[in-house]
Amino acid sequence: MNTTFPNDKIEEIRDRLHALRHNYFDNMDKHLLNLERVLASRGANVLWSKDNSSLLGYVQDIVEQKSFSRICSDSSIQVNGKLSGCDFIAPSDLENSVDDVDLLVIDADFAVCDSGSLVFIDRKSQKCFNKVKNIMAVVKIDQVITSVADLSLFLSFRNSSKENKLPDNVRIIQSRPQYTPPTTSVYSTEGVPEQHDIGLTVVINLNDIENILSVEDLIPSLYCIKCGRCLDICPVAKANEKDPVSPIDIVKLNTLDSYNRAQHIFKNTTFCGACDDVCPVKVPLTRLMLYEMQASNMSTNVSRPKHLYSLFKKRSSTNKFNNRILKLFFIRRFFGRNKTLAKYYRENSADFFNITYTPPQEDNPNEIFKDSDFE
Repeated sequence: MNTTFPNDKIEEIRDRLHALRHNYFDNMDKHLLNLERVLASRGANVLWSKDNSSLLGYVQDIVEQKSFSRICSDSSIQVNGKLSGCDFIAPSDLENSVDDVDLLVIDADFAVCDSGSLVFIDRKSQKCFNKVKNIMAVVKIDQVITSVADLSLFLSFRNSSKENKLPDNVRIIQSRPQYTPPTTSVYSTEGVPEQHDIGLTVVINLNDIENILSVEDLIPSLYCIKCGRCLDICPVAKANEKDPVSPIDIVKLNTLDSYNRAQHIFKNTTFCGACDDVCPVKVPLTRLMLYEMQASNMSTNVSRPKHLYSLFKKRSSTNKFNNRILKLFFIRRFFGRNKTLAKYYRENSADFFNITYTPPQEDNPNEIFKDSDFE
């Protein structure tokens, strides 16, 4: 089933998706506990992990306790080579595997609180759930939605298709899936192969994002639903095809890597604002990057640059150069060391900085940015 939305409704839907993400994170503790309760009521074993390291510990524990020998990982957590005495089956080989698999570790793209549904999109192993005895589904807390009634909206905009269609390859677990032994000779009275409930473990992964959760201004970065639109539209990512970095990754990675965050921002953005225009959940990506620049600028760490906004101002001022020779001279002088951005600036005739900056009100001393920041 494919559902499309008329263009004149897209902005209204983006506002709704933004509001849904905001409401989830405002009451995240309550929603996650409800998700745990619903999953447990359906027979799932629910665990909580702080990060990928503790998640890997759970995998090691279950493999050792149950003497599993054949493992498949369709997840960002790498288990290959970290578990002794196990055979590892690639997700692409699972469908054609003759033998069954003891454990499949797989990332869920969404989990739904009120229904306990686990949603998988374009996972290589999701068609083979009936060939595995046990599934460990990893649910990152920033990929949880509150109501199954909103799932079609999230699925439509999670799909990287620009037509906002439901993705073609979706698998939803709403109850415990069934396992069919591939070499079984046991049949039910109806003449069909005998099936067994799959052992289902759900790991709610905090995803090591406490640094983001602790700063209210950065929480909107977690609204991301991993649609890839900001990466597709980013001119720097296009200019740096060998190692592209998406705007949302700039925000998240730099927040977790505070030492290098300012340098990463300047290396990977022109502040053109295109990512703000296409984000389906309206993550304020440019504002978040500016926030991190400000945070670095205020740092007392002597190893960080103290003149971030001078470079910011220089980028903005390139728009004033109508003369091509002056423009090239300016680019070479200030961006000569950054080959990616220099190439982009030379080849792109559009404004390098088209974000409208509104100075803070005088009566609002708590405003993040001040006029002096841009001097």
